[in-house]
Amino acid sequence: MQVSCRYQALDAEASRRRADALCAWLRDYCQRRLNSRLIDERRVIPPYLVLDLGNAGFFGVQVEERFGGLALRSREIARVLAQAAAIDLGLGTFLLTSLFPGVRPIAAFASETVQRAQLRDLATGRALAGYAQTEPGAGTNFAAMSARAVAHGSGWRLSGDKVWIGNSSWARVLTAMAQAVDERGRKRGLTAFAVRTDAPGVAIGREILSLGMRGMVQGEVGFRDVALGPDDVVGELERGLEVGVDSMSWSRFAIAATCVGAMKRCAQLLHRFAERRTIATGRLLDHPAAQAALGEITAGVAASEGLLEAVADRLDAGEGVPLELFAACKSSASELLWSAADRLVQLLGSRGYDEANPAAQLLRDARVTRIFEGATEPLRAFLGAEALSPTSGFASWLVDTLRAPELAAELEPALAKLRAREAPSALAGGRASARAWQAALAGEAAEWALLAAAARGRGSAHAGDWALARFREALARAAGGAPHTPPLLASDEARKAVDAFTAEIGDCEQALPGERTERDPLLSRD
Repeated sequence: MQVSCRYQALDAEASRRRADALCAWLRDYCQRRLNSRLIDERRVIPPYLVLDLGNAGFFGVQVEERFGGLALRSREIARVLAQAAAIDLGLGTFLLTSLFPGVRPIAAFASETVQRAQLRDLATGRALAGYAQTEPGAGTNFAAMSARAVAHGSGWRLSGDKVWIGNSSWARVLTAMAQAVDERGRKRGLTAFAVRTDAPGVAIGREILSLGMRGMVQGEVGFRDVALGPDDVVGELERGLEVGVDSMSWSRFAIAATCVGAMKRCAQLLHRFAERRTIATGRLLDHPAAQAALGEITAGVAASEGLLEAVADRLDAGEGVPLELFAACKSSASELLWSAADRLVQLLGSRGYDEANPAAQLLRDARVTRIFEGATEPLRAFLGAEALSPTSGFASWLVDTLRAPELAAELEPALAKLRAREAPSALAGGRASARAWQAALAGEAAEWALLAAAARGRGSAHAGDWALARFREALARAAGGAPHTPPLLASDEARKAVDAFTAEIGDCEQALPGERTERDPLLSRD
């Protein structure tokens, strides 16, 4: 499966000018009107900020001009998101959540009726959108989804519970994923629906207070026999997987863009501090630890941005991009950002741990990028499974798009060894566990091959050398037969070890009550 633009974007020059204006506006506006620390402490983005971003056009970057959008090209969208995240990663993530799981399904797949009713307000920030897929028992696993839309007359009745929904209590409209069921109870297939949050039966639940990204609203949403009409189907009936995959892929693209912007901010802060800080041996900037950190962060920026731009250019050319490439953009950029944020805190010493300084919040905000829209481990396994497939087109991306035939030639023998190696049933977890290890190793090597090619394509010698060295390290692990090495502990051994810990430390689960939140029954309506 591949993902494409599905909207009429501006020509390259007009898109660049609009993106330049948006970035300049952000730099000026946020210097005067943004206080990231207050947003973090109060756990809310102020309404004026949302309104001002909407008036400036940020929520319409991928909406066509006929609906009041800016219709930017993919490369420019990535640049705008990177700029926002360089100022405040939480702000950049709020924007991408509003745009891609939010506005994108309506703009790309909704019926003309829903688009005319919603898109102009969404594009100008007069209303927000959200995307309701994750459930208590299902995340990116569409097959495990339990929400149901039962056929009722010419329409549907939607029921189910969703969790970790961005903009949950702020959104006017949600794109909700559910299993369509006919009148006889037979499943017809996953289907996406546009659901207005003011519709009878929509129950906005509790907000979820997270480690980072504290200004964003994330929460629970319940659907209780919500009536939907034929026009509320997003995309085609029984083809909700196409909408869901598109939404996840674009979100991964956008997350990678925000990670690039945040990495640039890490480098900026680290260099500023290291240049001014004096230690026993002289300036911190002249110490090998600081130089190594700055070198790796700047190399990571070059590699991640190069890969992101290669994907964006293909999208802007009207071509499809394989899902694995979106996964590689997201997993690699998020891991590199986490490393950059951690090294920033480390080299700042106590200043990095001080909440008055930006590094602490940046670290907290960066942590979730390795998890949401697919955690690193399954994304790398997904990429690896594709690279291991005999019919895979992965090599063509290295050869034709990134112009790195020698990297493809270097990768292939390791992949061939992994394909030929029989998964030993004696491994803890059996053959399935061994195959998972093989896919993970192949995915890591394939990811670094992409980054090495992208870094070299940007003409960065130090980034290219760095990524190539990391690629060859991953290649050695893949070719060296690591899947045959069993985990340190099998499941029963792990249980015994933890039981021993429990005997030593107990299992204290705090029970002292916290705040009372229930309304007094004498004052409650019910």
